[in-house]
Amino acid sequence: MNVTSMQNSDWQIDGSTRILGVIGDPVMHSLSPAMHNLALSYLGVNARYLAFHVKPSHLNDAVRGFVAQGVLGFNSTLPHKEALLKLMDWVDDEAMLMGAVNTVRIEPDGRLLGYNTDAYGFQMAMEMNFPKHMLGAEVVVLGAGGAARGVVTGLANGGVQRITVANRTLSRAEHLLDSLTGPNLARVDRRATPLEPHKLSLETCKLLVNTTSAGMHGESFQAVDLHRLPPDAVVVDIIYTPARTPFLQAAQNRGLKILNGLDMLVHQGARSFYIWTGQQMPVSRVKDYLERLLNS
Repeated sequence: MNVTSMQNSDWQIDGSTRILGVIGDPVMHSLSPAMHNLALSYLGVNARYLAFHVKPSHLNDAVRGFVAQGVLGFNSTLPHKEALLKLMDWVDDEAMLMGAVNTVRIEPDGRLLGYNTDAYGFQMAMEMNFPKHMLGAEVVVLGAGGAARGVVTGLANGGVQRITVANRTLSRAEHLLDSLTGPNLARVDRRATPLEPHKLSLETCKLLVNTTSAGMHGESFQAVDLHRLPPDAVVVDIIYTPARTPFLQAAQNRGLKILNGLDMLVHQGARSFYIWTGQQMPVSRVKDYLERLLNS
């Protein structure tokens, strides 16, 4: 079955069809429904994945409604990841260490099992594309929001030596590093710094990662001088639309290797998919489909 036939097939929904989904505020921009529905159809799993716009004030009601209706599980995106933690009956080590839940499995008895697949998604994206650029590396992470938590944890799990988190508000970067725990993070030299040109140590940086939303609407980083990076450095932007932000385009013009956020999205989604279904997502097919979808 090719991508076109999977996209256009007449999916049968019956009384046994299970529901999966993603909650967020906003959420309609999410590529997760396209990703998961393709995988579900390809593997013949009788389930459908939907997007649910849930405001923070309605989070508890939404979760209780999912349990009452027999929903199989769901993903969460901003701003719900941290708030979900206290609603879980059980939380895996990664979610506990990160203080955030992005994947929930609902057991038949209604228990809520919380996971976080963001760090795994980033780590896998790096290992698949640049396997030698984490171990022992010095890394600069731009931004200290929710996305940075998964990136920093994934970097620590990948064996980096030093992580510098640069943010316009220094206290947020300090809080992020103080709140992340675990043996892998304990082995990493972690620093917080203001996002200012003279404060960034780029000359020895092997990996530069943007976790902010800057670039999604054409913005560029004036505070980051890419010419100070070593010629073998890799520049990553976790944004996947546009596929090449001004930040990545500037890095490529400089001759540096680049990576956008699509691989991270697919690999974190694949981990969630396995948690719900026990089956492996067809990662390469899903990525090809999403690339075509974005390009169109």
